[in-house]
Amino acid sequence: MIILGLAGGLGHDASAALVIDGQLVSLAEEERFIRRRHAHDQLPVEATAYCLAAAGITMADVDVIATSWLVADSADVQRDIQVSLLAHPYFAEGRRPRWEQVAHPISHASAAYHTSGFDEATIISTDGVGDRISTLIAYARGGAIDVKRHWPISESLGMFYLGLTNYLGFRFGQEGKVMGLASYSEPDKSWMPFVLHDDGGYHTGLSPLGEDQPNFGPPLVKAWAARAAERFGPPRPRQYTYNPITARLEVSAETGEWQQHVAASGQHVLERALLHVVESAVRETGCRNVVLAGGVGLNCTANGAIWQSGLVDRLAIFPASGDAGTSAGAALAVAAAAGERHGRALGTAGLGPQFSDEEMRTALRDKGVPYTDVDDIADAVADLIIDGQVVGWFQGRAEFGPRALGQRSILASPLEHRMHHRVNAIKNREQWRPLAPSMSAAAAEKYLINPGPSRFMLAACQVRDEMRAEIPAVVHVDGSCRPQILDDDAPAEYRRLLDRLAARGHPEIVMNTSFNLANEPIVHSPQDALRSFFGSGLDALAIGSMLVQKPAG
Repeated sequence: MIILGLAGGLGHDASAALVIDGQLVSLAEEERFIRRRHAHDQLPVEATAYCLAAAGITMADVDVIATSWLVADSADVQRDIQVSLLAHPYFAEGRRPRWEQVAHPISHASAAYHTSGFDEATIISTDGVGDRISTLIAYARGGAIDVKRHWPISESLGMFYLGLTNYLGFRFGQEGKVMGLASYSEPDKSWMPFVLHDDGGYHTGLSPLGEDQPNFGPPLVKAWAARAAERFGPPRPRQYTYNPITARLEVSAETGEWQQHVAASGQHVLERALLHVVESAVRETGCRNVVLAGGVGLNCTANGAIWQSGLVDRLAIFPASGDAGTSAGAALAVAAAAGERHGRALGTAGLGPQFSDEEMRTALRDKGVPYTDVDDIADAVADLIIDGQVVGWFQGRAEFGPRALGQRSILASPLEHRMHHRVNAIKNREQWRPLAPSMSAAAAEKYLINPGPSRFMLAACQVRDEMRAEIPAVVHVDGSCRPQILDDDAPAEYRRLLDRLAARGHPEIVMNTSFNLANEPIVHSPQDALRSFFGSGLDALAIGSMLVQKPAG
């Protein structure tokens, strides 16, 4: 059976996924095609076209379209999908597929469970809200998901953290900045705005707020920002400046000691609440294989705390835990219900577009860009990294999710702290934000303490005290890092790069951050890569087997 999954019904992070005979074969986010982060209020037209084209099929070949929300609370969205997307000339011809709706929290849960490799699992989905549910606990076995408990929007951990994010002067999509800022201070451990019950439940005291609009988050976000103000004082206003170089207004938030303390306190609250939920969920299901889903699952620090807690034996997190991953979840849920569950662990997030060397060479020639064909791109880039250069790395299929995992990456050596400053400057990122390493399993054993699930760079852990000075550019202020540990499923060329670095006496570690500039989606096409390369301070671009370098001086 061919199932097309669609996401974006809640107004952000539109995506499309294709599942064939129970296997997830493609997943792409609309933002990467249209170059607008989070693709607000967009239908996944381009992402859908890609998924079909990559499989060599048309909409008429699709058996089922699965959406990651229910019609009862989003009838207008359903009409938009049917009228706007299916009426598009690219999809308009031929038979209309059958339509199935999958509840939003089940879509989150399905994406994580059906790609975890676990037959039996405890599923914990913590989100903003969708289909009236914010947090969900379920037990899964043999492909079936049995919901045990769930909480409404008034108890949303995601809305709590977004309220904290807004209070600190950041906006939706910048929750990761709050997570990074939290490491600079000690929390106020006496602040606990949730009541944690002995039976594993919790409540916020915000009910009945949200009951009249059970899928509408702004009132909850404002309520949480107001609670933070009651505890820590009035918020500091955002700063707006006009940048004459970019001809754009730029917004920034203060990040001093006060903001650091508030961020640390909010992060501590989130971790306490999550650990409480995990402990009760594992006790209720009797299963210590835990799957994390929902947007809160992107909080790497909290994920690391869950792994280090001793509450779980195995932990799996979907690379796109936010709403972009629900297209896959909806399609996988429909496949599993039809007895077509694949069951194996997801080996890669690289399920997006890829380009042949000839296509990339044509893009370079069309733009008049000089390049060098090299026999061994990994070997050539290893030389550049050893030489202290910063390289754009464009190889293989594009990843989905917010992390670059060796296919659309910016790479540098982690051996000198100045590289942290330089790479953040190239990307126009705040200097206090951490950068992450990719490393071999052998290097992880040498440098890290008990890393959690690290295939997709989604759990923080501590770097060994005695090793921190060796890789200072990827060690955060609290001694942590967010590693990607390469296994046999990692891209072969990327693994080869680490091998070539080791052959030169460099640790099998490279600084890896997403190939994009500030406030832009990760690059998707050769044209995107060239635009970001020439619009930044990158030294070189490794695009397929071609190497592009800027003139010296």
